[in-house]
Amino acid sequence: MEGTPFEAFVSKDDLEARSPSRSHGIDARLEATFRWSYCDFLRDAGIELRMPQLTIATATVFCHRFYSRHAHAAAENSIFTIATACLFLAGKVEETPKSLREVVRVSYLVQHKNEYDFAVKQIHQQVGRPIFSYVTGFTHLPSGLL
Repeated sequence: MEGTPFEAFVSKDDLEARSPSRSHGIDARLEATFRWSYCDFLRDAGIELRMPQLTIATATVFCHRFYSRHAHAAAENSIFTIATACLFLAGKVEETPKSLREVVRVSYLVQHKNEYDFAVKQIHQQVGRPIFSYVTGFTHLPSGLL
């Protein structure tokens, strides 16, 4: 599906048959697990950020749209990175914006909720270093972004 003309609506059958994840060896069941995973993540992060349900739903739609055109398996398409970006963008679109720093901080904590104390320590140890690098793996961001 990558490189094909944009389709506004994709049926479930088309999505399951022509999903970009299929070419990376991910079957429909595993892909559904990934989708549930980022939906749960968006719900938890959105609630923690006190975002309205509409904003969380918009972020979920953005994620679904992204992964209808891109494979889950690609290293640059980490579900937590993409979901964090979608949540930030949804806040802007729905006029309920949160700072990038806050969205990334909360996303990191939600992503590591089973290791919460460790995650908090990691955040506090990184004073002066962008936390965004922990979530995305990027080591450099344009100045002023955070």
